[in-house]
Amino acid sequence: MADDTTSTTTAADTLDSTKYVTVGQPVEGGAAYVSFNPAATLPDDAAAKASTFTDFESIGEFSDNGYTKSVSVTSNKFKGWHGSVLLTQISEEENTFKLELTDIDRASVAKVRYGVGNVTTDAEGNITKIDPTTVPSVVTPMFIDELLSNGRLRRTVFPRPKIDSIDDEAHQKGSLLVYGITFSCANDDKGRPYYIREAEPATA
Repeated sequence: MADDTTSTTTAADTLDSTKYVTVGQPVEGGAAYVSFNPAATLPDDAAAKASTFTDFESIGEFSDNGYTKSVSVTSNKFKGWHGSVLLTQISEEENTFKLELTDIDRASVAKVRYGVGNVTTDAEGNITKIDPTTVPSVVTPMFIDELLSNGRLRRTVFPRPKIDSIDDEAHQKGSLLVYGITFSCANDDKGRPYYIREAEPATA
């Protein structure tokens, strides 16, 4: 007997991809937040407003390049006697992220770039002194909020990011001064280098 059960998904639903595709765009008022407490309580949803995570400080805006994720995978290929590949097994995967911070006179940005102990601020939180030494080696938990084209909020959380490299700084007339950094992510206690949460954005 033929199965006459009808699908609840119509052809129009299948063809309408406008609610599934998106461009990368920051949430109004801020894009990324960091904590200088390695044991900070991390977001586990995208419904709560960023301001509710009191361990975190805004690092403001990125350049118009947004941020870029790169994945590097190393595989072991095991061959048989005739030289053909019998088994391929992933031995290593590394996730790295690149971004350019534009709010270079924001104290939290300076601390990300130079390290907490190398940045001094006054009572109002304004930078008064920077004593750069080496690239910061501490873990600085971070999350980035993006607004999807369908209105939902996508929150990417990095529990254990650490800066790997820093771009050249172009101090040029007419050019935006940015701190370009690349960081990698060690796994958290659940084996995740990062994780993503989505929800309808919270309203005021």
